[in-house]
Amino acid sequence: MKTLINIFGAGRSGTTMLDLMLGHDEKSFSLGEVHAWFRPFRKHHFNIICSCSAASCPYWDKIKNLPEFEFHLKAFELLNVDFLIDSSKNLNWGIDNNIWGIKNNFQVINIVLYKNPINYVYSIWKRGENIDDAIYRYTIYYKYFLQTNLPYVAIEYEQLVNNTDTILKEICTITGQKYFKNKKNFWEKEHHHIFGSMGTRKQIEKGSSSIRDKEVFPEEYQKIIPEIETKLKNNKDFTWIKEELLTHDIKYGFQEATSVIHKPYWYYLRKVKAIYKKNFPNEWKYSQ
Repeated sequence: MKTLINIFGAGRSGTTMLDLMLGHDEKSFSLGEVHAWFRPFRKHHFNIICSCSAASCPYWDKIKNLPEFEFHLKAFELLNVDFLIDSSKNLNWGIDNNIWGIKNNFQVINIVLYKNPINYVYSIWKRGENIDDAIYRYTIYYKYFLQTNLPYVAIEYEQLVNNTDTILKEICTITGQKYFKNKKNFWEKEHHHIFGSMGTRKQIEKGSSSIRDKEVFPEEYQKIIPEIETKLKNNKDFTWIKEELLTHDIKYGFQEATSVIHKPYWYYLRKVKAIYKKNFPNEWKYSQ
């Protein structure tokens, strides 16, 4: 059965890396953050710059003009693949493509990738943002995802990088993809994903990578970890999110939907906001 694999996760959670790992076989195709092509919000989203570096990518030339509600359905056929991996992360896009999957009779598997919150806050803090903003971004993303009622399997990022082969094998069992020994070596295949992590794209261009399995915190950050832990402990949303993600851990397999997909109030607010951003896109600055 044709299968769309959505990878959800707050920014800086490794979604592009997992996208490319799952796209590393002949019957799978990594799309990247494709929602930004159909629903652009930054100036560089109006031009497809494929990771293959071709001036005109022959793969995207086939599919870039498809209407969004038929995009995944027709991309399977035009690209001659059984699996599409979409790491858009955008919640509205995820709700919509799950509904398209039901209407167009293709399977949708939703994977939620999340970091240990101390590691996540560090990934935001080291780029100059304060810890309150980082905690808010983390909790609001997963809180909103859980409000959608989408069926999903959860994977902690640290699990993925510490036990990559085991986790990939478990994911492939769920998705029906082919697993092989070096599937994690995503840089060994020429991918054609768009947008997403520039750091990961540079690894593809270099033709090599190393999966960092342990974050080393500077002394300045170590000093504020107790403050972060206290803030998380007193955050009811975070406690709820943590419990929900653990009940959907990959060790329990993929849990089918038990309720109807929900479009919360923020879905409609974000829809209006997306229209505004498409007409008034902002600049994008790359930060490692």
